[in-house]
Amino acid sequence: MRTDLTPRESFLAACRQEPVAEIPVWLMRQAGRYMPEYQAIRSQVSFLELCKSPAMCRDVTMQPIDGLGLDIGIIFSDILLPPEAMGMNLEFTESGPSLAPPIRDLAAVEALKDFDPGEKTPWPAEAIRLTRPVIGDQRALIGFGGAPFTLASYMVEGKGSRNYENLKRLMYGEPETFHLLMDRITDNLLEYFKIQAEAGADALQIFDSWGGSLGVADYREFVQPRMKRLIAALKGTGVPIISYVNGCGHLLNMMADSGADVVAIDWRIEAADAIKIVAGRCAIQGNMDPAALLATPEAAIRETKKCLAAFDGHDGFIFNLGSGILKWTPVPAAKAVVDTVRAWRKDGK
Repeated sequence: MRTDLTPRESFLAACRQEPVAEIPVWLMRQAGRYMPEYQAIRSQVSFLELCKSPAMCRDVTMQPIDGLGLDIGIIFSDILLPPEAMGMNLEFTESGPSLAPPIRDLAAVEALKDFDPGEKTPWPAEAIRLTRPVIGDQRALIGFGGAPFTLASYMVEGKGSRNYENLKRLMYGEPETFHLLMDRITDNLLEYFKIQAEAGADALQIFDSWGGSLGVADYREFVQPRMKRLIAALKGTGVPIISYVNGCGHLLNMMADSGADVVAIDWRIEAADAIKIVAGRCAIQGNMDPAALLATPEAAIRETKKCLAAFDGHDGFIFNLGSGILKWTPVPAAKAVVDTVRAWRKDGK
């Protein structure tokens, strides 16, 4: 086991399931409303204006890296830029994002536009180009985007949803139409992700925020073929691919079989079970409950140590939260988590 690796090298080695002396650490949705520095920028511009300013995305990406001492950054952006580029109207309100008009039938799917990401959605890749020299060679930088199913969910519902009534009505009532929608989204995501790798991302993470709402059979029919095709194409970039599905316990076997280099798990599945299911097919990222950071720093430290102990001795482990960091998170608690992982690296306890 090499002990002279940079944090960036340790992260990439962990993605390959190679033994590393230091556990890589980053926090999903690590730039956001819990940081005063982020709030200061957001007071000047709308969220969508921020997403479309590569320079500001660079600055926001670096805020938690500099403030918390993270080894790995994930470029600041939003998963809903591709649906906008496909012809939908995207707005962000106090109640969340909205896409209009919602996709409810075959005609609406056929009316969607294919797009060149270099022209229509250049901002994430350009932000990566600007961030790469700032983050340096010692730390890793991740590009990201939404998974086909999560984007389809927003596009059909028009907003976030609890039960996905319209989505599942289309999926069950007009399966051919839903298959076509999933294919159209996947086709357009291929280059959207690829140009982020070409811009200098060390890895790509595919976020499926709503995939866990599906049963195993429906995921196998409607989602898995698209994820396999997307991941297979992105593997050609030469960078590791991370697949995250919120509420993924019942889907983990398929995720591990998707071709992804890393599967990101949430807190609903125990480490031992995840390790057994994955069975060495890929590395594992996760899986601390982000709500633990809402308590005292001491409680956050205790829960971090539990997570680290659960994965102790498992090659191919990247520490992370099991979902995005919450907007109410105290910065000292987030800092305590990162410092605890660093201390664990040093003395293993």
